[in-house]
Amino acid sequence: MATRTVTSTDQPQRPSAADAGPFPARRVLVAACGSADVLTLPQSIMVMRHALRLDVRVVLTPAAARFVPARSFTLLTGHPALVDEEATSEVPHLALTAWADLVLVLPATANTLAKAAHGIADNLVGTCLLAATAPVVLVPSMNRAMWERPAVRRNVAQLREDGYGVVPPVPVLALSTGTLDGRGMPPIEAVLEFAAGHLRRRDGRRG
Repeated sequence: MATRTVTSTDQPQRPSAADAGPFPARRVLVAACGSADVLTLPQSIMVMRHALRLDVRVVLTPAAARFVPARSFTLLTGHPALVDEEATSEVPHLALTAWADLVLVLPATANTLAKAAHGIADNLVGTCLLAATAPVVLVPSMNRAMWERPAVRRNVAQLREDGYGVVPPVPVLALSTGTLDGRGMPPIEAVLEFAAGHLRRRDGRRG
């Protein structure tokens, strides 16, 4: 597991969200997975809501909900945040993905990358990814050894081939070692800049 602490030499540019121009989506479904980077998600959602004025909904894996309770995201977004056992609709993944202009998997664990690459939908996050018609952007977070494994690289390549956006992770402090051995989320401004580019490229191809 890794937490986001980026060195100055590795840190990508951090443009102000307000300076980035109109964001090409208004409704963002955030799918949160069980990495320590999920602890930074409340701040990221505040940027999305207040700097970009986005309407945000959140679904979580059970592992993510052990880091941050779903109720925290309900309070931040004004919408019920759903975990598998808390989903009230019979088909919440269909309602959520029909609503979304963008699905942002933030953070995405190696487990979720593998499931998405192979079409496995055994939890609410997985069913949302499989049912999504809007563009999907995944933001990986794991330790360096996992990120560099051939299986993970194959999964990332498959996801990109299938049209998913995958944000390159940056070196972060690994909780297990106390060293910059993790590979985690860039600052949210960089994530949103990547997502905006992915959306615009998709729109350009459709045009």
